Amino acid sequence: MAEAQGDRQLRLRQILLEKKRRLWNDLREDLFQETGQKLAEQFEISLDPAERGLIDLLEDLGLSVADIRQEELIRMEEAEHKLREGTYGLCEECGKEIDERRLEAVPFAIHCVECQRKQEGVVYPPPRVTM
Repeated sequence: MAEAQGDRQLRLRQILLEKKRRLWNDLREDLFQETGQKLAEQFEISLDPAERGLIDLLEDLGLSVADIRQEELIRMEEAEHKLREGTYGLCEECGKEIDERRLEAVPFAIHCVECQRKQEGVVYPPPRVTM
């Protein structure tokens, strides 16, 4: 049983570290390569006010995406801390193991699917059709 738990922790560690590595690479690429190229292109062509406004909007959107990735990285740091403590992959609500497929999709998940649904609240069902 302890060996199986150790295998799970090893798999979870690999999932978490691989996702974190990909996020860092994406963030670096977005911020340094794409942003630098776009800024260089802007100064090579003249822009009317509408075009400039569109470019400003796109830059803001790019920064928003970077903020989202930064938040994900912070959550992944917290997940790494839990990994070192031996509590990674356990639901903070019920204490059960979070399914590995869920952790592959969302490595910083802190709730199992069932508890996450409870956290999100009731989804309003479609209205009843009566005849």
